[in-house]
Amino acid sequence: MTAQRTIDRGLEVQQAASAGHSMNTFERFVDSQPILNMLRMLSATGRTNFTEKGAWEVCLCALILKLEPQCKVHRILEALPYDDGMMDEADVLNTMAHLGYICRPAESELDDLDERLLPGLFIPGEKGAEPSVVLGRDADGQLRFFDPLSKLVSHVPSSFDSQGRVWFFQKYDENLQPTSKFMRKGSGHTWFRALMGRFKGTFAQVMTAGLILNVIALATPLFIMLVYDRVIAAGAPATLPMLALGAFIAIGFEWKLRLIRSTGLSWLAGRLDNIVGNRIFAHLIGLSPSLIERASVAAQIARIKTFESVRDFFSGSVFLSLLEAPFVFIAVAAVGFIAGPLVLVPLFMVLGYVALFFFIRSRVKIAIRLAAKASSARQQFTIETFEKLEGIRGHGLGNKWQEKFRHLSGREMMTHFHLGWLGMVAETCAHTLTVLAAVATIGFGAHMIWAGTLTTGALVATMILVWRILTPFYSLCTMVPRLEQLRNSIAQVNNLMDIETEAEEARSFSRLPKIRGRISFHHVGYRNSDETDELFSDLTFEAKPGDLVAITGGNGTGKAAVLQLIKSLNKATSGTVRIDGFDIRQLDAPDLRKQIAYVPRTPSLFHGSVLENMRFANPLASEDDIIKALELADAWDDIRNMPSGLQTVIGSHGGDKVTSSLATRISLARAYLHPGNVLLIDELPNTLLSGKAGRNLKEYLTRAKGKRTVIICTYRDDYMKLADTIVWLRGLSSPIAGARDTMFEKINAGEKVA
Repeated sequence: MTAQRTIDRGLEVQQAASAGHSMNTFERFVDSQPILNMLRMLSATGRTNFTEKGAWEVCLCALILKLEPQCKVHRILEALPYDDGMMDEADVLNTMAHLGYICRPAESELDDLDERLLPGLFIPGEKGAEPSVVLGRDADGQLRFFDPLSKLVSHVPSSFDSQGRVWFFQKYDENLQPTSKFMRKGSGHTWFRALMGRFKGTFAQVMTAGLILNVIALATPLFIMLVYDRVIAAGAPATLPMLALGAFIAIGFEWKLRLIRSTGLSWLAGRLDNIVGNRIFAHLIGLSPSLIERASVAAQIARIKTFESVRDFFSGSVFLSLLEAPFVFIAVAAVGFIAGPLVLVPLFMVLGYVALFFFIRSRVKIAIRLAAKASSARQQFTIETFEKLEGIRGHGLGNKWQEKFRHLSGREMMTHFHLGWLGMVAETCAHTLTVLAAVATIGFGAHMIWAGTLTTGALVATMILVWRILTPFYSLCTMVPRLEQLRNSIAQVNNLMDIETEAEEARSFSRLPKIRGRISFHHVGYRNSDETDELFSDLTFEAKPGDLVAITGGNGTGKAAVLQLIKSLNKATSGTVRIDGFDIRQLDAPDLRKQIAYVPRTPSLFHGSVLENMRFANPLASEDDIIKALELADAWDDIRNMPSGLQTVIGSHGGDKVTSSLATRISLARAYLHPGNVLLIDELPNTLLSGKAGRNLKEYLTRAKGKRTVIICTYRDDYMKLADTIVWLRGLSSPIAGARDTMFEKINAGEKVA
């Protein structure tokens, strides 16, 4: 009787969750205290800061209700900071940004606010004052604002400090951003080039500082020239203090400008790293699972780390050399003014550097591609080794495997040696050009001194300026490999960003407000990749709302693939999968997955408490509902005996380790708690099915008929006997599906259908 009550309660939990899910927007808050109701709901999810109802939390709820009254609870929970401590201004702004709003500040008097910009978050100028929400103006033109302390909507009182900072919120439109595909089609820019447009102000500041720096830098050679020609040669030491003072002033300005430039470049590198790193990670997470699974773990990590070389470039000496290059004409003009025809020496050497740059670059491009292929081959081999380590040892392949690794490592080292050698050749040739420039300048300058057309001081100043002209070009030639790697990294980032995410694809797709549970397959075929044979083909069956479907078959026949097709984790190679009559390819995949409960063969538990892991399935579930679901999955006794019960941190990164059996039972409990009308269960361990969790599952499946569509992968007769429909996957033979009794006869008889 106890087990029966638990199962009944489990169904009640799922049905209550389903009802809550269908109304989990704040559209229904029409009573006199909608904000308090919202706070109560968020507090029920375990967020303690919403229990205490701080001013910032209350203002956040008021803003959401005003801006987006139909916002779903799961979106708010996803947008909130991970830490549930009391919120502050930054937390509110970050939450609104995660909800898709651009936050813009303005210093203003309340009476001066334009109603078209409201609602807004008002922060009085008085230190320690509480924030409030300016809602709009009434028919009389008076401002209405919400006070988080009294939790009342009223007019602005006369005693209120009306001077302060106001945050306005505008809905973010991806198509209006310079990095969007829509805008880039018009501008012709790549994603990275469009992103750099955000930093035009920083670049203008850096380039202006560079221009002034190059002008001020003329002070040093001019000072030396005047010392030689006016102080030493003319024997006039009285002028030296004035010249020295001028030089010190110039050095001071130069130091300040270099500090400004380095600060700007450091900020630029850090900001770019933050933006691009987050966008790459978010883009990878948002890609279709079928695209992500094609690449190895090493390839995915390499994608995330791609931008490191770009970040290092913007904060390194190569970028400084590029910034200096446009201002070389200042030094060239100074040499022409001081030394006349001697300016031809650095100009000819610049042409030599340009020729050397393109000569080396053409060879470095090939060397980098070869080195990348060799490194990828060795990395893939290393991963394969650890994946198949037991088989290598079992078949005695250690020596052959080591020999193959030695060959791949040697090839990789040789390609990197060739790449490094090209870099050394470029550096040697560039250094030779620099020495030739110095020798030519001194040689021709000496003749001009003997001819009386150039002074000794002018020659020394010219020598300094020639080095200043050639230094950026020398740096570029010595860093050709890094520049080419930089170009490849940016190209990889651009290529990745050009791939559409599921969210971008879903803009033209439909969303089902609530899945009823009708699932049908029409002549569906599926293969893992283009290089493999189909796991199955011509699969046809239908599950009506509330039906129980059992999928059976041998190992590797595609039982899990059927569930993944329903979950939209993979796409069929032929045929059509329909949910509630809609082709699954026309539905928003992320939204679809949220409405389907899924118990995979290998469960995934995330770093966090048991309570947090359970609430992934249903954020609004009460603690009592969670305990009932855990009891139904026979996991509550184990969790209750943990150090902190439901608050015990599990998963990786220092959490308590849980057994695979307990992880599976927690995953099953999450499925019981899930509000969706569709439940998918992959093949579960026989030991679990034979125990209390399995007995509860069978009773749950029996009582869930007509209420929840369930599709379960199993080879056990006792579970197949519960099914309304059985699907038999037979490997190379076509799958067959039908009513339970008919299919049992075919399976037991081992019938083969062409």
